[in-house]
Amino acid sequence: MEHSRLEFKLVWKDEYLATVCAFANTSGGVLEIGKNDAGEVVGLADAKGLLNVIPQKISNAMMISADVALHNEGGKDYLSIDVTPHPFAIVCKGKYYKRSGSTTIELTGNGLSEFLLRRHGKTWDGVPIPNVSVNDLSATAFEVFRKKAIQSKRLKKEDADIPIDALLENLNLKENGFLKRAATMCFGADPEKWVMSACVKLGYFDNDVDVRYQDEVHGSLIELADKTLDLLYTKYLKGWIRYEGIQRVEDFLVPYEAMREAVLNAIIHNDYSYFTPISIRVYEHQVIISNMAKLPDDISFKELLVSRRSFLHNPCVASVFYYSGQIERWGRGINKIKIECKKEGISKPFFRNKGIFFEVKFVRNQIYTDNNGGINGGINGGINEIQTRMIGVIRENPSVTVQELAEKVGIAYRTVERNLKFLKDKGVIEREGAKKKGKWLVKK
Repeated sequence: MEHSRLEFKLVWKDEYLATVCAFANTSGGVLEIGKNDAGEVVGLADAKGLLNVIPQKISNAMMISADVALHNEGGKDYLSIDVTPHPFAIVCKGKYYKRSGSTTIELTGNGLSEFLLRRHGKTWDGVPIPNVSVNDLSATAFEVFRKKAIQSKRLKKEDADIPIDALLENLNLKENGFLKRAATMCFGADPEKWVMSACVKLGYFDNDVDVRYQDEVHGSLIELADKTLDLLYTKYLKGWIRYEGIQRVEDFLVPYEAMREAVLNAIIHNDYSYFTPISIRVYEHQVIISNMAKLPDDISFKELLVSRRSFLHNPCVASVFYYSGQIERWGRGINKIKIECKKEGISKPFFRNKGIFFEVKFVRNQIYTDNNGGINGGINGGINEIQTRMIGVIRENPSVTVQELAEKVGIAYRTVERNLKFLKDKGVIEREGAKKKGKWLVKK
């Protein structure tokens, strides 16, 4: 089976030099000549002659060497070309190639720029920018950073309250006297002067075509998450009102902490080189956050969703956000979003990676109180997954308390109470006996 480090070819063609180049530029690999797509030896008539020709072709095209070996299986010859990964960029006849899964791709545009930077130990956000000084940065942004860093205890007060130049040095945002691009993004008074996509677009949609109203959030990245969240929860997200006794409670479509984590992830991992702003589309029953973000070559999207590793496209930006206390360094962002949704009793969001787009979609399926005081279950008014799990626990232990239900189902106490009321109003369950010593009866 072919994969990122193994490929089979029936015969040798000079175009396969691109595959050799791709192996050298990625994680290394083996190209076997004289095998079919299933990896079965079919034989190579001129194997012995190619044993001397191929190394010379590789050297002439790329100025590297590869281990070419002759093998025989069942009386049939085949060759293996073993390529080691190289720490510097390898060019083949003026073009750069890399492996993406089991495919060899030519690098161009932003992809090539990113590749060359990383081969030289740099990242896009870590490139020094000429003609930028501390005067182009925002004093307010630094005050926000200092306050957050001290509150989170990521920096001591004496380490945060130092001159801006010294703080930039300590945050590794200067190189040879120049400010790095991350400095202009995180602290710039107008970061879009250097990075056009350093902003967030929001829109409230009646459907996929009709937008009711829209906004853009601008400013330094260190302030961008707070500004975006403030706008979302004051203008875009409807709070469903209910009462616990005389206490008014507002439940939002997306729990605040889950939304905060999703917005921070988008800001930190966005590929700003594509000049496409982060977008947040809000509908009555769903919110979709999308940003440009290409996955690392050595991990699949499925692995990303369960991985505990941190994959940083903008490590300099991420470092600033870490010291500000807004993120951690353990790659727990996606998992934290799921946990916060579970605590509030709503379904986990949908994650999608399509090309260079990364998308998080939150969908309402919890119960809420509408403007007329009625209770609704899920989007279609039926019994949702949380309620089904609660009923299962009640069947097993009719004497279960609300607190025990919350612990067993893994949701918040108030969410359990809200769901219990819904189930009682629907006639699904009934309470018999005193509040503390009574039992639940499942009627349907």
